[in-house]
Amino acid sequence: MADEQQRIGEDEEAQVAAVLDAFRTLGGGYKRAAVEAAMEMEAAITPHLVRILENVRDNPGPYVADENLFDHVYALMLLGHFGTRQAHEVIVALFSLPDDLPDQLYGELYIDNLPVVLLNTCGGDLALIRSLAQNQSAGAYCRLTACQALAYAVIEGYAERTEVLEFLAGLFVETADTDPDFWGLLANIVCDLYPAEVIDVIQKAYEDGLIFPGMIAYDDFEFALERGEADCLDRLRTYLEWGRLDDLHEVMERWACFRDRNDSFDAGPPPPSPEQIQKKKAKARKKRKQAKASRKKNRK
Repeated sequence: MADEQQRIGEDEEAQVAAVLDAFRTLGGGYKRAAVEAAMEMEAAITPHLVRILENVRDNPGPYVADENLFDHVYALMLLGHFGTRQAHEVIVALFSLPDDLPDQLYGELYIDNLPVVLLNTCGGDLALIRSLAQNQSAGAYCRLTACQALAYAVIEGYAERTEVLEFLAGLFVETADTDPDFWGLLANIVCDLYPAEVIDVIQKAYEDGLIFPGMIAYDDFEFALERGEADCLDRLRTYLEWGRLDDLHEVMERWACFRDRNDSFDAGPPPPSPEQIQKKKAKARKKRKQAKASRKKNRK
């Protein structure tokens, strides 16, 4: 019996090593079988995945120098899928790295997936996510993913809407970030949360020129107030559902880095990009202005 248990343990160790080896490099397309195997032995492989991220945090140089290294990406996504609480601190630390290191390490994937990874691994404790949102040494987009995670935390019941709104509104007052994209995208997150309680802060941000109207117009805030809290939160809930990591294969298989340009693979339509959402909002603004003009004409 003891010999059998030892053999099973040795087999599992060999399987973990094989999976980690498959994850090591980008070549060969999406490693679906390896991801499936990792999911089946979550307890055994999790410490190894956490260690990969810790090594990247402590020594990002090799990963910056060699774009073919990819195990840190699989590690991040799997730990986010698992909801591994012990990975939360190192994930926040990775995306708090200065300059554009997170972008060099993870490209654009963190913009789309990091909010849910942060949310899944926080265990309901939002302290480190707040610290990333406030960290002016971190990149603007890393901070924004933390802000988006806080908005999603409202949907998950980890925080009250007013509490998160006040925190996000405070960033307009307390920080000195000069990246114009930061303020515009932060304003979008505030708007999605139903901005009634902080509308005076938003008005001042427009007056001070912080928010570029091309990214979000003040009309969008007025429309959000007209729609009401329930409708705003329903829409935010939809955004969260689009970003879920429950089906990790579906999320990762569609990544361009795994597919040849001539690949006919079709995973179905992807969720709308932030740019598409902004275009949709601009179209809605135009319709609202036309409707207002029509009502004024009819009253004459």
